[in-house]
Amino acid sequence: MGLFWWLAPVAVAVLGVLFVVGGFAGFLRREPASGARRVVGGTTAAALGLALSLVGLNTQLFSRLTHEGPVAQVSVKALDPAKGTYQVTVHRLDGQIPDQQCTLQGDEWLISGRVQKWKAWANVLGLDSTYTLDQLSNKYFDAARGDGKPITSCDLAGKPVVNAYVPEAWTKWLLAHFYTVDRKFGDANYMPLADGAVYKVVITQSGFNSEPANDAASKANDARP
Repeated sequence: MGLFWWLAPVAVAVLGVLFVVGGFAGFLRREPASGARRVVGGTTAAALGLALSLVGLNTQLFSRLTHEGPVAQVSVKALDPAKGTYQVTVHRLDGQIPDQQCTLQGDEWLISGRVQKWKAWANVLGLDSTYTLDQLSNKYFDAARGDGKPITSCDLAGKPVVNAYVPEAWTKWLLAHFYTVDRKFGDANYMPLADGAVYKVVITQSGFNSEPANDAASKANDARP
C-alpha cells in the first residue's frame, strides 16, 4: 500500500507526458488550439505528478528505513536487594514462544543476539532485518563495580516468526545470488535492573533497541549514572 503513494503520482506524470506528446502532434496536424491545450495541461499534470511522486518516495524510504518490529517485553522483579539479585522475565512479542525467566545479579540486564542487516534497497522493497536472540545476561554500571562479581546469564530459545516464512535453503540461495545482505553482526542492548520495571525490546533496520514501558523503568533509566 505504501508504494501506491508514489506509483500513482508517477502514473499521473506519465499521463501528462502523453498529453504533451499529443499536443505536439496536434501542432503537426495544424490544430494549434487543441495542441496548445494539451501541451499546457500535460505539462502541468506531469510537473505535479513528478513532484508528488518524489514526496511519496521520500516518505516511503523514510518509513522503511526507520521501521521497527517488536521483539520482547522484559519484566524485572527484585529477589534480594542486599545481594542485587533480580528475576527477569522475557515475554516474546515476535511469535508463540514460551516466556523465559532468568535470575540475574548486577545493575543492568543485557539482551544479545545475531542480526542480519539487508541493503537499503532491499529494506525499501519490504525486507526487514532478521535476527536470533542468544542470551540474557547481567551487566554493571562500570568495570570497578563488576570486578570480581559473578557473571549470571541464561540462553534464550526460539526463532522469531519473521524467520519462519522462507525455508532456510531458499534463504541461503537468495543470499548467495542476489547480494541483498549488507552485513551480519552480533548486537546487544541493555537497561537498568529495577523492581517492577518493564521494558520493550524492538528490532530496527540497524539492530536491537530497548525502551522503558512503565514508570518504574523510566525512573530507573533516568537515574542510571
